[in-house]
Amino acid sequence: MAKKGLPLDDVLIIDCHCHMGPWQHFNVPKGSAEGMLDSMNSLGINIACPTAHAAIGPDYVLGNNMVIDAVKKYPDRFAGYITVNPNHPDDIRNELDRGFECDGMIGIKLHPSCHGRTIEHRNYDTAYEVANSLKCPVLIHVWGRGDVNMIDRVAARYPEASFIMGHAGADIDAMEIAMNIVKKHENVYADIAISRAREGNVEWLVNGAGSEKILYGSDMPFFDPRPTFGRLAYANISENDKRNIFGLNMKRIIERYRR
Repeated sequence: MAKKGLPLDDVLIIDCHCHMGPWQHFNVPKGSAEGMLDSMNSLGINIACPTAHAAIGPDYVLGNNMVIDAVKKYPDRFAGYITVNPNHPDDIRNELDRGFECDGMIGIKLHPSCHGRTIEHRNYDTAYEVANSLKCPVLIHVWGRGDVNMIDRVAARYPEASFIMGHAGADIDAMEIAMNIVKKHENVYADIAISRAREGNVEWLVNGAGSEKILYGSDMPFFDPRPTFGRLAYANISENDKRNIFGLNMKRIIERYRR
C-alpha cells in the first residue's frame, strides 16, 4: 500500500512523538489538530500523541489546553501528553492533576533542553513520582550522551513508569549507549523521531534493541511525518517488526497506564 501512495489501513499506527500549533522559529504547515488529521489520514496514522509547541516553550498552560481541546474534540485520534515546566515547580502537581482529569491524556512530556533543566533536576521529581504511580509513559527530549545516561538512572528509580527516549539520543555516540540502556531496562523505549536520520537507522535500532522496544514517532508537525513513515515502511525488517514499531508497542504502553 505504501508503494502505491495509499494509507496503511490494515496496520495500527500510533505516532508517539508529536507536537501541535505554531513554532517560534519557522512556519509549521498543518500545525492545527485539523491539519494534523489531514496528514494522519494521508498515511493511515490512527492516533497521534501530541504536546503543543507552546507547552515546551513559553506557556505550558496554553499548550496543555490546546492538546486537551484536541483530545476532547477528536477522542479517537489524539492521545495527549501533559507537559510540565520545571521552572514552575509549585504548579507541576496541579497541572498534572488537571490534565489527567481528561480521559484522553495518557502521559507526561518533558523537554529539559527548552526549559533549561537537566533530566535529573529535582523539580522533575514530582512528574516522575506521578508517572510511577500511574504507570504512564513519560516522553523526554533526549539529546546526547549525558541525557541518555541520566535516563539510565531515572528509569531505575521509577521502574513502574515507561520512559520514551525522544530522538533515541540524537547522535550516533548517544544512540549506541541508548540501545544498551533500552535493553537494560524493561521500562525504557526509544522512538525513531530522529532529526539527523542516516540510511539504515531503523534497521540499526532494531538490531540493537529489538523491535519490541522501538516506537514510531515523527515529530509532526514540526517535521512532515512522511519521511519517517517511509523509513519504517520500507525498512529491511520483518512485517512483525514493523507492526510492533508502528503501533503495537505504544498500544501496550498506553494500555498499561489505562488498566
